[in-house]
Amino acid sequence: MGAGDLVHASTKRHRRGRCDHRWWLPMQEEPEIKRSKKSDLILGVYSLPIENLLVDCCRGLREIVPFDRSFTNLNDRSNRFKSIFNYQSEDTDEEMLAQYADYYHTIDFLSWCYNQRQPMVFRATDLVYPEVIERSRIHREWESRMGVFYTVTVCIASDDILYGTISLMRSKSHGDFTDAEVGILDDVNQHLCNRFHLTYPNGVNRFMMDASVDPIAERFSLTPREWEVTCLLMHGLSRAEIAGKLCISTNTLKRHVANIYRKVGVSNVQRLFAALSHADAAAAREGGASGKGGGCSFKEETLDQVGSMLFERASLRRHAA
Repeated sequence: MGAGDLVHASTKRHRRGRCDHRWWLPMQEEPEIKRSKKSDLILGVYSLPIENLLVDCCRGLREIVPFDRSFTNLNDRSNRFKSIFNYQSEDTDEEMLAQYADYYHTIDFLSWCYNQRQPMVFRATDLVYPEVIERSRIHREWESRMGVFYTVTVCIASDDILYGTISLMRSKSHGDFTDAEVGILDDVNQHLCNRFHLTYPNGVNRFMMDASVDPIAERFSLTPREWEVTCLLMHGLSRAEIAGKLCISTNTLKRHVANIYRKVGVSNVQRLFAALSHADAAAAREGGASGKGGGCSFKEETLDQVGSMLFERASLRRHAA
């Protein structure tokens, strides 16, 4: 039985009834207004900038298929070890999204479907019983903290290439996604798959989707937020100043810094400075650039010394400004 057969068979077993909550219109049949909004959304799939297409799509879907939380991500076909990137959301806390990106995606029981690299729309309850979801670690430690229980996932794929996913989530009180809503998402997904395939027939990667990605950030697989924190550290800002500038909590910043250290393979800010300067020089040599480090390299035993010097210089520059 293939992925499509599994989802199709499961959908037959899990027919959804009407919902009485006022925030959601019963959808055994698509009302005219929803059909009109769906048509507008499909037109947008072909006209909106593709870099932020998935999160823009979530904004349009909210009026057709209501949800409490959502997030999107893309899949880098060129890096099978760190393939998922560009997590985005307009309604999910940044700290919660970072936790999923850093860890919980590795224990997500829905990941089997993502790995099929087939265009699909499926509910979590199409695959596992609600009581299994209730006991799962990802629900107990992550979903429940956001007050959500039901999930529907859209896999954007074509020709055995996964481009990305959209995940919509609802609380228990708002009920599961109906068959009619899954049908709407499937209609929209056909066009998402077509748009990505036409634009990127060989798949996407980080550089295609974000021309501003720094080579050093790419080398260490730093997220945009982690790279932003790194740059502020390089400019000598204190942690309190960084948290204030980015409007994030000190705990969120602490998590970002820990992730940066882990990815770069260092244990303190001095070694971070030295490692990034070393990487900057290497990038300059590889790219044929001049004046970015002068092609020098650091020996392991001098990392602390060079890092301390760079950190001191950055602090002096900031205070002199």
